[in-house]
Amino acid sequence: MTQAETPNVEFHFELQLSDIHRGLSALPRARFSKWVGWFGVAAVLAIIGWRWQEGRDQRTLLVVGALLIAFFVVGRDPTKRIARKIFQQLPADARQVSIRVDETGVQVVSGDTQHLEWAKVTRVTDTRETFLVFASRTNAQILPKRAMTTEQIRTVREFIARHVVPQREPWLTPTLVRRVLIYTVIFAAIWLWYTYRQHH
Repeated sequence: MTQAETPNVEFHFELQLSDIHRGLSALPRARFSKWVGWFGVAAVLAIIGWRWQEGRDQRTLLVVGALLIAFFVVGRDPTKRIARKIFQQLPADARQVSIRVDETGVQVVSGDTQHLEWAKVTRVTDTRETFLVFASRTNAQILPKRAMTTEQIRTVREFIARHVVPQREPWLTPTLVRRVLIYTVIFAAIWLWYTYRQHH
């Protein structure tokens, strides 16, 4: 199919909480945050096991281990909380979304009308459930594939391949650096408290 023959893609959907969550979860920094959380859990388990074998105060050790693991598990994936906050702030009419994808870009009708030209698209993330069309590092339009036919998905990919030149962006954002630092400080504080108890 030539460029002139490529049809426009038009579809309508009601934005759901799961759409926002999946979109946020597809971000590289979100995946990295999850890995940091699981790494923290593994590190805590390894240290607890090592101290346990040394015959340390097992009751205190269990309390410290439970606190650290709970902290890493709860904090490892903030996307659900963020997605819920975004979704709750959307008025009802903004959840009704009409999309048109053509040679000029992506037009979004959702309460108001916005047109994102291909030249302004910095990158597109193509996952199993959605397309994320980025206008900046943190601003993306969600195109859920559940609302599209197989042919429409293929056509959108053709538009992306023809018009989008991915731009390299730093994945280590200030927010992510701050999160890692908070993890480190809290981990160190709890472990120092445990070490202090062992010597007094």
